[in-house]
Formats: sequence, C-alpha cells, structure tokens
Amino acid sequence: MKQENKKCPICGAPASVLFNDFNGYIEGKTFDLYECSVCMASFVDPLISEAKLYNYIYNLGDKAPGYERYLRYAQLVTEFKNPLNILANAESVYWGVKNALEKYFKNKDISILEIGTGLGYLTYSLNKAGYSTKGLDISEEAVARANKRYGNYYTAGDLFEIVKKNIDKYDCVIMTELIEHVEDPKAFIGAAFSLLKEGGKLILTTPNKSTAPQGTVWQSDIPPIHLWWLAEDSILYIAKSFNKKCEFIDFTAYTSMFYEDKAVVPMEFLQANLPRMDTEGNLFPKHVNNSLKSRYLSIKMRYALSYLRRRFKTKSPSSRSATMCAVMY
Repeated sequence: MKQENKKCPICGAPASVLFNDFNGYIEGKTFDLYECSVCMASFVDPLISEAKLYNYIYNLGDKAPGYERYLRYAQLVTEFKNPLNILANAESVYWGVKNALEKYFKNKDISILEIGTGLGYLTYSLNKAGYSTKGLDISEEAVARANKRYGNYYTAGDLFEIVKKNIDKYDCVIMTELIEHVEDPKAFIGAAFSLLKEGGKLILTTPNKSTAPQGTVWQSDIPPIHLWWLAEDSILYIAKSFNKKCEFIDFTAYTSMFYEDKAVVPMEFLQANLPRMDTEGNLFPKHVNNSLKSRYLSIKMRYALSYLRRRFKTKSPSSRSATMCAVMY
C-alpha cells in the first residue's frame, strides 16, 4: 500500500491512505481512498468529477442500479396532492429537509433556492407545499426537462457564476446529496452562503460517515460519482471556517417509524462488483436493473410496498440516520 500522506482539502490536517487502486464506476478508472485525521472526511484521489458520467446514468433511465428511485420520485410527486409528505415518507433525505424547514422557519412565507435540482421533483414539491422555491442545476438538459414537466421554476447555471452576478438573495438555500459530488465542498458551501439573506439558513444533506462502524473504509457511492464521504466533524469544520453555526436534525422520529438498512458492504464485495460501466457509458450486463417491479407495478404500488416494508420491519431508533441533515446559519 502507498504510504503517501496528503493534506485534507477541507481542514488542512494530514490525511492517510486507506485503500489503493479502488475500482471506480467506469472501466479503467481507479482511485486511492484517504481519510483525514482531524475532521474525519474521506475523499478520493484523484479528486476529479466527470460530468459525462451523470449524462450516461440519466440516459440509462431505470436501468441504472440505485438511480431508478429518482425517476420514480419524479413521477410520484405528480400523482399526490401533498408530494412533500410523500417524499418525506420515502427517504430520510427529504424527511430531514421537511423537518428542518418546519423547525427553523415559523411560516412558509420565505424564498428558497434549491441547488442541484437534478430531475426537479423536490423544488416542485416545495412549491406545492406553499414554499416559494426556485431551482438551479448545472445541466441545461435536466433544467429543460424539469421546466417542461413541472413549470418554470428552474434555471441552468454554475453556482460560482451565479454568485458573481449576485442577483438574488434567499431566506433558505437547500442542497440535497450534492456536496459529496463536488471537487471542493468547502468552496461550494461558501458560495452558497453568499446567496443567503441576513439571517438565512443553509440546509444540506449528505451520507453520514459518523454512523458507520469505526474502520469502515468507504460506504458512499462509487467514485467518481461520490468524491467525498463526510463526517459530522467535517461539516462542523466547514461551518466554523465561515463563522457559521451548525446544527444537525434529530432523526429519532424518523428512525422510530421507518427501518433503515445500515449494513456495511465489505470492500472485497464492492471491488468484485466493479466497474459497472464501460468507457462509452454502457452498463455491464450483470449491473442492468431488470427488476420485475419496475416493469409491472405502478408507481403508486411500488411506493406503497416500499412504505409498508420500511414501516413494519424491525427498527433501531436513533438520533442519527444514514443521511445527515445539517442546518448552517
């Protein structure tokens, strides 16, 4: 194993290599996995995102393993009167966002910007819930699809370029499952802060490394989809570096109601099942999602089955979820 140490890009402390030549999502791409000795952030080397990978995944639709649920949510929110409640009951990410809004804002008369809207269903659901919400995404194709499907809530653009224009300020900025994808989460969060009104709140979610057993090397999405796996200390350090307070949403109510799978996947198993895609964006056959549920069950029926399974399976109530939801202000 290489013994080269690096400086943590977040806090500057020494980071040591935990795993060399980790197979990535795309054939021929390997990464070294590092862990910071102070803020406990885990990150990959090289720290380079690949925009084409997301285009490949979105073009695969429900064939891409793990991503079919986003397409399901995009359709699901159009079939219910209260789509934000539906999302909150479907996944801890959205439960955290909904509860953060209810806790930190006395009413819905606020302006919200969601950064990294993807398919657009959360921005749509927030508007349906009575929050005046705009969406921003770097993908022009994703924005065009979202505007066509849900209405003209969305704008295509790069966050750092938007900040330079300094046009609008918001009471709240929301980023769900986004910062683990970017090369420099500290700079990205700093840019988001500059879009807040005085007293505004930044709500972000990301996979929570702090819930994993000690010694776990990597339990986030496969690089270069995810470049980071962040601990609560990582987020606290970023907040402090901008002189911001940071609080975490308590998930006890959620984990008391819904089962969460927190099983650790062995590195040997991960490596044996990678890569998943060739360099042209084609999934290897064993990774194509051919679920019969996707073919024959309605969107509502699949949601109902998932809800019942998580609702009645044995649960382990905890203040922490596999997802953290941080509020910075």
